Amino acid sequence: MKTKVFKFAGLLICTATFLACSDSNDSFVSNVNDIGENFIGEKYPIVLNESIQSMTIYRFDSENRCVVDEDNDKYEFVVHEDTSQVYREYKFLGDTLVLLYKDGDNTYGQVLVGGKGGQIKSKWKLTSCRYVHESNLIDCGDSNGPHDVVMESFVYYNFTQDTAYISRTDLNGKVMDINAPEVDSYDDYTGSTFVQDLFEFMNYAHKGIGVAGNSPAPWGAFRTTWSDVGECDIGCVALKKDVTILSRDKKRMSFNFKDVNYELNFSHALQLWYSRGSRTEVSLTLKSDKGECALEYMSDVIQSPEICSAENRGYLDLATYLGNNNTILFYGAKDYHIGNNDEFRQCVVNLVKR
Repeated sequence: MKTKVFKFAGLLICTATFLACSDSNDSFVSNVNDIGENFIGEKYPIVLNESIQSMTIYRFDSENRCVVDEDNDKYEFVVHEDTSQVYREYKFLGDTLVLLYKDGDNTYGQVLVGGKGGQIKSKWKLTSCRYVHESNLIDCGDSNGPHDVVMESFVYYNFTQDTAYISRTDLNGKVMDINAPEVDSYDDYTGSTFVQDLFEFMNYAHKGIGVAGNSPAPWGAFRTTWSDVGECDIGCVALKKDVTILSRDKKRMSFNFKDVNYELNFSHALQLWYSRGSRTEVSLTLKSDKGECALEYMSDVIQSPEICSAENRGYLDLATYLGNNNTILFYGAKDYHIGNNDEFRQCVVNLVKR
């Protein structure tokens, strides 16, 4: 399952869209995207205390919200701004910089190389290695980074007395926009939970069981299959759901269900991850000798005030958002969707009924 990403949620811990980890064996490019008026990346105010090897990082966030007052039929687009600060300690292991962080009861550290040993105020390259404080060792195993690793890129930190500059380049040293949306790397759409849920939905429909709450979710196209007893690929899922897969690649699948052949085709699938949400686009068809069902779906975070209106209520993903201690922050939406899910669901039911 693709993990949703909240940029800088664990400040200065690498995440899938923001602080991408890199291979510690790659060469360090010291003259790429140096700080200055043309700097591309993120800048965070810090208070640096070199005497005790610590820093406090300050962050300023904004989030678009559509706040709804149903009693008065009022829809208000609000840009919510928030500030936070995180205290981080650091240490040097020779010419390697370690940024320490807590994970439960244990202490770990991000590992950075390429700067001046013993001098925090220089440019450092993030690696995928992890420092384990309890054993005082650096572990560079394949899956030991603090969070998901973004491949094909390097991330650099440049610390000054009052600012942390964070930038990213591709493998050739070309500067990348750290704020640009990330394209979801999962592309085995016919091996996804969407198809798993589609098989289950077809089983329900064939048995005449109510299917209103079991429609396959379009965003499931970007998530790998699962089972109650552990990992289960789409072939395993098919066996459990009375489905025989005749052929498939990542976008197309032929299968037999209850002695009827079906063709599933993903003509378009795209998911972009932002700092606080995602955009999903899915177009697909399912057909048999009885006809064809087409699904068109798009969801996105609310980008502008135009979508926040009573006329668009049917598109808004309305919910009650809670804060600390379950206090209500607001009722409304951060996201919206457009699609023909209901029509597709009914079409599949008609396709399956015999």
